[in-house]
Amino acid sequence: MDWESVPVSIEAFKAANRRFATGVTIVTTRNGDAIHGFTVNAFASVTAEPPTVLICVNRTARAHPIITDSGGFCVNILALEQQPLAEKFQGGEPHERFKDVAHRSGPSGSPILDGVLAYFDCKVDEELNSGTHTIFTGTVLEAGERAGAPLGYFDRAYRDFKIEL
Repeated sequence: MDWESVPVSIEAFKAANRRFATGVTIVTTRNGDAIHGFTVNAFASVTAEPPTVLICVNRTARAHPIITDSGGFCVNILALEQQPLAEKFQGGEPHERFKDVAHRSGPSGSPILDGVLAYFDCKVDEELNSGTHTIFTGTVLEAGERAGAPLGYFDRAYRDFKIEL
């Protein structure tokens, strides 16, 4: 193998990633009075034994130190009808994002948003730095789900995956 070839350009990397359809999540965390949530699609299941998931967070993100300090996070998987919630959690001030959004605290202290398709409330197990991001793995303390269709994301737009229930 010729591993010495020129690395892919950032533009080519991003363009190729846009061709991967994903679900949409809001990752939440809390440390004392500091509460934060942000829209994420860099989420994956790692293993069922023990139940473990991962998220990738830019180290410059405001949520990064809150997750690190609190040791917990919750992945809230959004349902198709929750696109406005995904958009609300994309920007603005973190404390404003939770205004008029019903939620409860999970075992990690992180907010679990009402009405989500599924959620995984986690305690951080490991932090792995890679490039500009940290990969947080978390042991799932509590999980839940309901019937419904997922909100999708593909090629810079929210999508309906047309899943028949």
